[in-house]
Amino acid sequence: MWALSVVVVLVAAAEAVRSVGWATLLTVAVVAVVVPVAVVLVIRRMGTTYRRDALRRAGLDRLDPRRFEELAAELLRRDGFRKVTVVGGAGDRGVDVLGVAPDGVRYAIQCKYYTRAVGPGQVRDFVGALQARPYRDHRGVLITSHRLSAEAARTARDHDLVVIDRDRLGDWLLDAYRLGPGWRSPVWLARLRRGREVPAEEPRVSEPGRGGGEMGGPG
Repeated sequence: MWALSVVVVLVAAAEAVRSVGWATLLTVAVVAVVVPVAVVLVIRRMGTTYRRDALRRAGLDRLDPRRFEELAAELLRRDGFRKVTVVGGAGDRGVDVLGVAPDGVRYAIQCKYYTRAVGPGQVRDFVGALQARPYRDHRGVLITSHRLSAEAARTARDHDLVVIDRDRLGDWLLDAYRLGPGWRSPVWLARLRRGREVPAEEPRVSEPGRGGGEMGGPG
């Protein structure tokens, strides 16, 4: 039966070539390939633009490590987390923010406010902190204002860490990503449906005054 189906398809294709010509058929094939690729590229460009605008409005590059932790805490509260506490400081064991998700899962978050990539050693240090008594039953989340190196990303995956890098942070600010239950669809889908309006309110912290800390400090 399948052989007969193949023969039918080949006969139909040959007839189509004879009736419309190679040039027309080639044009249709090119359009069928080029148009989807162009749509994907446009969507990716839109996503990049929206994330960059969200990060700018949040003043990400004007924060300091402490205010970066506060921004993460505010986003957790927006996502419905309870008992959100900023605990970063001496003796924090590498954990900066704590919270309980709507489904009851406890989260321990480390915030890296860096202008450089987070390395594998820093990821392993965080994993070690999560294995200590206070955080053994917590889900680990690493948030960075930059990105992870390739090896650091592999280490994070191996230890089942949630990673929020600069791009995903932009999505989070746009409410296109949620930590814990209730993760929403990608922002470009929502934008294509409703246009370019900005969400009514975007979590942010107040702009730091002069003399604030610099990226790459402890955290």
